[in-house]
Amino acid sequence: MSISGGVNRNLEYRSKVDDGWYNCSVVLEDGNRLRIKFQGYEQSFDEVFSVSDLSTNDEIGEFLRRFRLESLAIEENECSMVTEGLMVCAEYTRDNQLRYFDAIVDAVRYNEHKPEKCLCTYLLFWQHGPEEGNTTAANLDDIYLIRRGSVDPTVAKFTKLVEEKIKGASFEFTLIPKNPLLSRKTSSNETITKSQECGSAGFSTGRERFCPELSDQDRDLGGGKETASHHFILLENLEKDSSPLLMMDFIRERTFITAQAYVFPSLLAETYARGAILVDSVAKLRRIYEFINNPNHFIVSSSGRPWVIFEDKPRTGTFNTNLHSLQPKYENYNIEKDLKVVRLGTEEYTKAKQLKVLYLEFRNHLNGLLQRLAMEEEKKNPGPFIAN
Repeated sequence: MSISGGVNRNLEYRSKVDDGWYNCSVVLEDGNRLRIKFQGYEQSFDEVFSVSDLSTNDEIGEFLRRFRLESLAIEENECSMVTEGLMVCAEYTRDNQLRYFDAIVDAVRYNEHKPEKCLCTYLLFWQHGPEEGNTTAANLDDIYLIRRGSVDPTVAKFTKLVEEKIKGASFEFTLIPKNPLLSRKTSSNETITKSQECGSAGFSTGRERFCPELSDQDRDLGGGKETASHHFILLENLEKDSSPLLMMDFIRERTFITAQAYVFPSLLAETYARGAILVDSVAKLRRIYEFINNPNHFIVSSSGRPWVIFEDKPRTGTFNTNLHSLQPKYENYNIEKDLKVVRLGTEEYTKAKQLKVLYLEFRNHLNGLLQRLAMEEEKKNPGPFIAN
């Protein structure tokens, strides 16, 4: 067995076994396997990944997010560094087992103390682990500062091998079919004729071109079929120039979840936009929903406009994923239009709360007008008379 690459012992890895963070080192073996060695544990606890274990760019991104620099302990005289809204790594003990999970500092209960001993209490809103979605109290000794940094060279080398494998597989696939429109069930003329009839309704996947059979409902949606088993939250009161990419980055930074974001086109007379956050599991959606709907903070744009959730409950069902075609192009979106979290007790929070109340009053008034309009239309256009 050949081993390449240096050994970095200043890493943390989020285990796929129990979702906890562990100090680790990494070693590249035989040029195609990455071994993760947990400090203080026997080799039987190692997690090993082969190049063939990852097959998409999304999987590579999720894999990379499981690594980071080792979190730092906080000195007693540095407790002022731990503020509301800060993402930290914290100790969690149950059944004499000590593990580490991420949490957001929801509140700080300050107690007067001397520099050599912090007596403050910190309320932690857990992002994953057994207490996910719950808030518990902790001391400064339980909290560690998360460090950001560049990707470990050994991990980066491994993921580069995966990327090369994915590109190679894609290239090999595109060389196989000389005419991707041909199928065993149709002749060349039949297939070509069908593709011409499709016109712009056909769509390209980068490998082949397909012409889907569209129902009337699909055509109403612009040719995009809906797919079941989506989990999403509908949002209102977004900025009209909101960037889906920025929203995705913001959600990922705060919750460690990769989600899809959409901003729907709005009328010229409207001062706001609507949108959606879409994920592939109920658990991920619950975490995002709890983050957005946390009563101790608001998510606001750079101008102070607060996000508003459209419904009290997240949705599970169908979602037209072809809405990507309606999204504005934000290849170089302005980072100054950033999103932020404003906390309870701040002037920004008070302003955001007032703006949310105003928006909800406007929405309720508009809904009332729509109901009146529907009733008036029903009076003027009664249904057909049915004789007994």
